[in-house]
Amino acid sequence: MANPPKIRRIRTDELFIVRDLAMLIWPRLYRNVVSPVQMDAIISALFDLDTLEADMDERGHVYWVAEINSLPVGFLSAAAENGHVSVHKIYVLEDHRGTGVGKALMQAALGHFPDTRTLSLIVPKDHDHGIGFSLKSGFTFDHEEPTRVGGYDLTNYVMRKSLDTAGVS
Repeated sequence: MANPPKIRRIRTDELFIVRDLAMLIWPRLYRNVVSPVQMDAIISALFDLDTLEADMDERGHVYWVAEINSLPVGFLSAAAENGHVSVHKIYVLEDHRGTGVGKALMQAALGHFPDTRTLSLIVPKDHDHGIGFSLKSGFTFDHEEPTRVGGYDLTNYVMRKSLDTAGVS
């Protein structure tokens, strides 16, 4: 990687960075998965600042941002319980996908939760890029999980990976 990303944990008062990145990433990434009407409702439900704050304050999520040349290019949120880390959101700007940014974000999460034995990742069922990233990273399909977001029913895949001492590959 020519210019490795700087990964840092963000505070509640910086969640606007996550929202702003989501507003850039989501419409392009999911344009073939959800309709334009659904898109607005889902983005609002997932990335409203109150929702993101509740993720941190009530659901125990930790957020990291990846920056290149001081510009945000991606983010990840994860929570841990009993040696299991659930990655709830991982998004990277299109121009930076495939450059190691996603892997660096995953490493930051694993470094924060050092007793991790298993890792799961939630991927929308029809999101080929996310499924490909998951499979390439050594995840396997665990189960389907129906969910309701922004008034719409969606199906996610929960991808799972057991970790050895080497962490994420």
